[in-house]
Amino acid sequence: MDKKRLAINMAAQLLAFAVNMGISFFLAPIIEAQMANTYGFVTLANQFVLYAQIVVSALNTMASRFVTIHIHRGEEKEAGEYFSSVFFGNVIMAGIFLLPALVIVIFMGNLPFLHVPADALHDVQLLWAFVFLNFFLSIIMSIYSVSTYAMNRLDLTSIRSMYADILRIIFLFGTFLLWRPALWLVGAASLISTCYTAFWNRRYTRQLLPGITVRRQDFRWKKVWELISLGAWNSLTRLGQQLLDGVDILLSGALILDESASMTMLSLAKMVPTAISSLMGTVVGVFNPQITIAYAEGDKEKLVDIIKSCNRILIFIMSIPIAFLTAYGRDFYALWQPTKDPDMLQRLSLLAVGVLYVSMSIQVLYHVFIITKKVKWNSLVVLGSGICSSLLSLILLSKTDLGVACFPLSSMLTGVLRNMIFTPIYAARCLEIRWNRFYSDIFLGFASIGTITVLGLLSRMIVPIHSWIILLLTGVVMGPLALLVNFFVILRKQERNMVIGMVRSRLKGEA
Repeated sequence: MDKKRLAINMAAQLLAFAVNMGISFFLAPIIEAQMANTYGFVTLANQFVLYAQIVVSALNTMASRFVTIHIHRGEEKEAGEYFSSVFFGNVIMAGIFLLPALVIVIFMGNLPFLHVPADALHDVQLLWAFVFLNFFLSIIMSIYSVSTYAMNRLDLTSIRSMYADILRIIFLFGTFLLWRPALWLVGAASLISTCYTAFWNRRYTRQLLPGITVRRQDFRWKKVWELISLGAWNSLTRLGQQLLDGVDILLSGALILDESASMTMLSLAKMVPTAISSLMGTVVGVFNPQITIAYAEGDKEKLVDIIKSCNRILIFIMSIPIAFLTAYGRDFYALWQPTKDPDMLQRLSLLAVGVLYVSMSIQVLYHVFIITKKVKWNSLVVLGSGICSSLLSLILLSKTDLGVACFPLSSMLTGVLRNMIFTPIYAARCLEIRWNRFYSDIFLGFASIGTITVLGLLSRMIVPIHSWIILLLTGVVMGPLALLVNFFVILRKQERNMVIGMVRSRLKGEA
């Protein structure tokens, strides 16, 4: 395992993630203060795009896997055919989705499943138009992101993503100062950011993979079908995950009487859990190229070692924000959204983050299903749990007075059961190792979260939090303490060296 490159990639990815999340959390209260109970439409627009991406992912999910493996096996011609086939396949899919996107935007005021206030209709229509345009551009250009993945240079895309986020916030602040704040400006800013990222991804492809380019003569329907036949199972996985995590925003707006208020409340409550989940994906994504390369090289011992290291690094990093949300969440929400009920926000956010108590320790195992091409059973189980979650939500909504809390509660229950019973056992089977090999990592994660949460609750009893300054000072003290505990308790020597390398790379300004 290339520990130096892994450390550099990790540092760059985390820096880009921090900038992105900082912008999101800073922007949300500004929009909500200017346009009460409308921020939920930003989340809902992105949720609709995610449903479309579920279909698109049937072609794109396996692209990185096939291109990377063929490049590292010296089969450049084969890699080029997959590259071109995915590009033209995405162009075709963008054309197919254009008509329904136009229908949704034009007839938004008459859609039975979407209730938009009359005074915000034009603004929401423009927002969704920009969100859809951003989606079309991102799927067409997505194949160009494979180059940095295949050559294990994720640091390059991370830095450009950070610059793209900075460009996005400059545009938003500039337009908010010149004109009145509007939802559609959020969509326009995202489109500008995607254009910038797409330009650099295409440039990196020419630099890192000079022999790989889009050629019409390299397009193969056979390659497209091969990718779709495997990727369709991953689309089912994403559909199940969306039923677990995303359909609640739509249902809360359609089924609960206080429509936009409940949708906004749930959207705000899920921002921190979603950010934590995104951070988890960022950390896992750093390991995925090396996992894929190790599999391509046929080194099973190296592959399992990388997976175990990723699990421990995940616990080292992820247990801290999860524990801090558990201990300090109410104080954070009281300061961040002073016009909302902090207790309700805290309850909803803890339900939304509940599944991460388990999944944070084994999230990398989902990539095992992809590289081994054993995605069928995982897809069916995730889809089944998503359907069960949606049905349970509807039952709880009709039989109890839990209200909007029904949705994250159902998602948490089904997600925890799946990750405790199925995921670690089936991943071990795919790797042909002992069935309970990954349960020690899950229990290690429980121990880490529990220890840090107790420390946080004790500190909160000693120093009550009533202002941003006290909250930040508490984080300054408790954050390093939690890192120190995890550094010596969770990490082995090899992961400690990796973390030290990551810190050194940032101090030296390496890229």
